This record gives sequence, structure tokens and C-alpha cells, in this order.
Amino acid sequence: MTSPIVSDGIHPDADLDPSMVGNKGMQNVGRKDYVFRTHDELSKLPDLSVESLAETPDLPVEPSSRDLTFPDGGRQAWLCVVGAFCAQFCSFGWLNTCGVFQEYYLQNQLSGYSATTVSWISSLQTLILFMGCLIVGRLFDSYGPRYLVLVGTLLEVGGIMLTSICTTYGPILVCQGIVASLGAACVFNASVGSVSSWFKKKRARALGIMSSGSSLGGIIFPILIRRLTVQSTFGWTMRACGFLVLGLLIITNLTVTSNVAPRGKWIPLYPRDLWVHFNDVNYALLATAFSLAFVGFMLPFTYIVSNAAFHGIDENLANYLVSCVNGASIFGRIIPGILADKVGQYNMNIIGITLAGVVTVALWIPANNTGSLVAYAVLYGFFSGTFVALIPACTAQISNIRDIGTRVGLMFFCLSLTSLAGVPIGGAIIGDATSQKRWNGMMAFAGAFLIVGGIMNWVARVKLVGPSLKAVC
Repeated sequence: MTSPIVSDGIHPDADLDPSMVGNKGMQNVGRKDYVFRTHDELSKLPDLSVESLAETPDLPVEPSSRDLTFPDGGRQAWLCVVGAFCAQFCSFGWLNTCGVFQEYYLQNQLSGYSATTVSWISSLQTLILFMGCLIVGRLFDSYGPRYLVLVGTLLEVGGIMLTSICTTYGPILVCQGIVASLGAACVFNASVGSVSSWFKKKRARALGIMSSGSSLGGIIFPILIRRLTVQSTFGWTMRACGFLVLGLLIITNLTVTSNVAPRGKWIPLYPRDLWVHFNDVNYALLATAFSLAFVGFMLPFTYIVSNAAFHGIDENLANYLVSCVNGASIFGRIIPGILADKVGQYNMNIIGITLAGVVTVALWIPANNTGSLVAYAVLYGFFSGTFVALIPACTAQISNIRDIGTRVGLMFFCLSLTSLAGVPIGGAIIGDATSQKRWNGMMAFAGAFLIVGGIMNWVARVKLVGPSLKAVC
């Protein structure tokens, strides 16, 4: 069965009536036979979506969000945002410490191992955090956030604390690379799904504020680790981080709730149950667009410090470039998120991805001194933060909110595959990192995929609402 496709808004004051939108995906927005309604009128209409009407072999058709209201504010909703902010700080914020630990391990307890072998610790963290969202997302849809956040807290804090007493490669790989990352995946996905369930008109704003927690964590954790490892021992550094994570996740446990009643039972997750989401062309196009962009997304985070060292930048300053990226990303997640609720999530997302690619090609390639590299770090942090924050918002816009955990988890699963492929390809292009041409090739590779991702996002937008630039989508 082909389902009608509904956008959250075409214009601030004149929206398409969902009952008038057929199987063509709203490609002819300007046609006179459409009925336009105000936001007040639309708020009284059922919240239809592709997934709510989709027929799947194992997933029963439910009433979707027909009877669900989105408060778009209130004490409980904003407390959920606060708790989700803390969860993001502890999940993706902790993931941003990968480069710091890579350097520390190679100089200390794992000095006898190659850089490639040690990098498996950070690679596993990224892999499990992204891919774990696939199972965690279905768990969220089935049982809600409470137990996921609790189990995630125990796993992440436990993994960090156990790492503090590890001195060899195997235990560190298991405790930090696997156990702590599973916990991070639980709290990350539960927070995204919960915030999405409370907001609709202000969803991009709420998700932008939430995701800025990961940027703040990306600033604080590396600085904390560098300072403490100099002033104290590795064990107490990890314990300090563990206690910080514990304190923040206690707040998450107390505040993160869902506005959607969970199904209350586990529905087995088969490949065909995942593939059915790609039968929705809008979801397939969006996943393709984000996946292409993520081929280049992680390359600046991974190689900007090494590139600064190649140009002879002071080592201490070079190490703070990633903090510059994350600092700018805070504003890039919050400000465009607020604007996205007015001009459209897709529209703002396209701007963010495309400009991230443009500054990578136009500014990072010629950058060869401190000022130009800092400028690039700030601009890239802002624009990349924009589209990262809008991934769950764009996904929720074309999804049944009761399946938001599964859909966001599947989206991040796709991104994990291309992100993990992009970093080693970039490393292969750089080679021994002694040639300016090789560095330029890697930067062009990263920028090109970001720009192609932006173009593909435009294709997804055209499929959803047509080519009109006036459409708020």
C-alpha cells in the first residue's frame, strides 16, 4: 500500500491539508486544488505519517499519532530536554575524547602496540554507539526510556570505572571500547526519542539544545583528561570522568520521560522489518543524503590536529582545534535549530551540510597558519553542528512518532557505515602525511562528499514538497 506523505509545514501561515495530499509526495505544491489551512487549524488535524499507514508483515498497524498531542513546551517537556542534554554530554561528548586517549595510550600503557591496533578502541566506541542505536531504538519503542537510561548509566559508568584499573590492551578494549559504549548508545537513543515525542512545532529547537550537550562534552572532557593525566594518575583521571558521567546521568534518569506510551512488549527485529522503512522513498532519500555527507563529516575532526602539526603549528594550540570545532558547534546546533522551526528542518539542514562542504574546500585547503586554521575550525564546527542536530528532527518529520526509536536508530546505523569508511579512506589518501598534495586530496574528498550530501538532501526535499523555494519543509 502506498501511503500519503505529510510535511510539518509548507508555509508559516498556509499549510497543506494532509487529507488533500496524495501519493505523489506533494510535488505540485502550487496547484490550486490544494486546500490551505492555518497552523491553528492544522494543530487539530490528525498527525498522519508514512509509517503510521504502512503495512508490514510482522508489525501491526497502529493508530499512530492520531490521538497524540505534542505539548511543545511545559515543565515536563523542558525537563526532558535538560536530561537529554546531560545524556548527550555523556554519550557523544565522551566519544569526542577518542583522539585524546589514542595519544595517551600510545605514549604510556600501550606504547608497545601500533597506532592501528590502539585505534581499534576508538573505532569500537564509534561503531557500537552508532550501530547499537539499531537495537536500542527498537527497545525504546517497545519499553520506553526509563530502563534504557538506567541500564545505560550502569554500563557506561561501570565501563569507565573498570577502565581506570586496566593496564593492558584487552581489558581496555572491552571496558572502554565495548561496555561503556553500549551504555552510551542506550542513553543517547533514549534521549533523542523522548525529546522528539514532546515537541513538534518546536522540535528542531529542542533537539538542537539537546544535541549541544555533545559539543560541550567535546570541549570539557578532552581538557579535563589532559589536565588530570598531568597532575594525577590515569586511574584517578578515569574515576573523575566516571563520577562526572554518573552525576549527569542521575539527572537524566530523573528527568527523561516519553510522551508516547510504549508498546509494552518486544517485537522481534528481522531484516525485513528494517527494510520496510526504505520502502518509504522520503526516508530512503534522507538516509542516502546523510550517509553521503557522513563520509566526509568525521575527517576534519580526525585530521585537523595532524594537519596543524604538518604546518608547524604549536602542539598545545593544535590540540585545542578540536575544542574550537566543538565550541562553535554548540551555537551551530542551537541557533539554526531555532531558525529551522520557522524556515523548515530540511531547508536549514541543506544549508548546513552544503556550507560545511564549501568551507572545507575553500578554506581548509589553503589554510596554512594558526589564524586560518582556527577560522576553519570555527566555521566548520558551526555548519557541521547544524546538520548533525537536525538529523533526528528531519527523520521525525517523515515518521510515525511511535516508531521514532527504530527509525532514528536505523538512520544512525547507516551513518556509522559510511562514517567508518570515510576515515580510513581519508587516511589512505594522506599516506605518510608528508605531501601537501595528499593533504589537499583528503580535504577535497571530505568537502566533495559533504557537498554531494547537501545536493542529495535537496533531492529529498524536492520529493517531499516540490522544488518551490517558498515551501517551509
